[in-house]
Amino acid sequence: MKTAEPAAAAPVKSGPAAPAKSALRRPRSLRGSLTLVNVALLALGLLLAMAASLVGVWTILIGQLDDTLRQDVQDVRDSAPASSPAPASPAPASPDPCAAVPSAVLHRSAPYALLDSRGRVVRSCVRESDGPRRDADALAASVSPVALADRGEGASVRLDGEVYRVGAQRVTGGGILLSTTPMAGMMATVKKLFLLELLVSAALLSLLALLTQRAARRRLRPLEDMVQTASAIAAGHLGSRIPTAGGSSEVTELRTALNSMLQQVETAFRCREEASEQVKRFAADASHELRTPLATIRGYAQLFDKGMLGPEEQERAIGRIASEADRMNRLVEELLALARLEQQPQPQRRPVDLALLAREAAVDLLAVQPGRPVTEAGALKLEDERVPVLGDEGLLRRLVANLLSNVSVHTPPEAPVTVEVTREDEAVLLRVRDDGPGMRPEDAARIFDRFFRADPDRARRTGGSGLGMSIVQAVVQAHDGTLRVETGLGEGMTVEVRFPDARLTA
Repeated sequence: MKTAEPAAAAPVKSGPAAPAKSALRRPRSLRGSLTLVNVALLALGLLLAMAASLVGVWTILIGQLDDTLRQDVQDVRDSAPASSPAPASPAPASPDPCAAVPSAVLHRSAPYALLDSRGRVVRSCVRESDGPRRDADALAASVSPVALADRGEGASVRLDGEVYRVGAQRVTGGGILLSTTPMAGMMATVKKLFLLELLVSAALLSLLALLTQRAARRRLRPLEDMVQTASAIAAGHLGSRIPTAGGSSEVTELRTALNSMLQQVETAFRCREEASEQVKRFAADASHELRTPLATIRGYAQLFDKGMLGPEEQERAIGRIASEADRMNRLVEELLALARLEQQPQPQRRPVDLALLAREAAVDLLAVQPGRPVTEAGALKLEDERVPVLGDEGLLRRLVANLLSNVSVHTPPEAPVTVEVTREDEAVLLRVRDDGPGMRPEDAARIFDRFFRADPDRARRTGGSGLGMSIVQAVVQAHDGTLRVETGLGEGMTVEVRFPDARLTA
């Protein structure tokens, strides 16, 4: 019992892991991927635009603050009196250093500092009532006044929790004036601009995501139709097709190509099923046809072996064995002929006189059945008339022979037959018409089926195999011809074969 516990625990541990992996590997839909890509690209563009606009606005506002600070000192310089010869006096008064501080700086509630030529803060210019202006020492210590004055640019500093823009300007006497202006207003403006752009960007991204979803759903609907059609075909509905409504030109071309492919697949599948059924039926019929003569030959052979036949019966048995062997030979030859036609549907072609073949076949029929009335019509009336067609002479000869052999087997010996070869509508027409018993419509529909016999007993007595008309159809198809049969019960039968005229196709 102790050894069984680990084995039972192992499946319990590994069971939940498989669904978790499959859930992690679940592919993202194409619609979601397109939406994500579009939103990501727009977000990147908006981010860059936002950064550029904020940097631009910040730079402009900082420049305006620096211009304001520089303008304060420039106003003092412009308002200074022009130098004039001083009157002779025994003792000139010393200049007031605080006169270099502009009135605009004095009226602003922002720190400032005046440094003498030695870089020390002139404390006489700092009033105790100025409040934040007592931070002159801290202001002077937060920057490098000389470097700042040489560059002519401003700097941002934080004093007592407030952010100021500092400007350094040289004043009269070699001193440096550090003036400041608050940056709180500018920073509030930039913050409002950032929030506004953030809200607009979020709205644009949401609108783009919604529009992309709708557009992708509309554009990808043909793909969903294709998936549904494929699923239906996989379920066995071979007649399903992709709907032809909507979509771009590329989707329309793809839909047309897929529908054409599905039609070909359905046709091929149907043909394969029909061929499979035909092969099964053919094998069953062939085995049945061969079983009968083989059984006859085997029976007579056993009688010979047991010595149960007299002299006359032996002669009759040998004749029967030879007859059944000939029948089997003809059956095998016809099966091989059909197999060759199926393996090589395009025979070698050269001009063949169809009228000559028809004449020879008619003569052969008269030799077998001298009492049958045979009428030659069309080009057969003239001995020198030639009616060439492009094809294989052996196959065409077998075709004509099979048509007349079908007449000799399935019609009475006294029934008239008409054999005609003519030219009609840029084609060569071979017509064989008999005045025999004809066939019922349901039998005529199966006349080209292999091993089909409307009268099986009569066919076996006369040696028919049921493959003659199948060979005729295969030969006609191999030569790009057409075949038509007209018959009715008690009305005889007419077989018409049309071939392309060799004079027009050469």
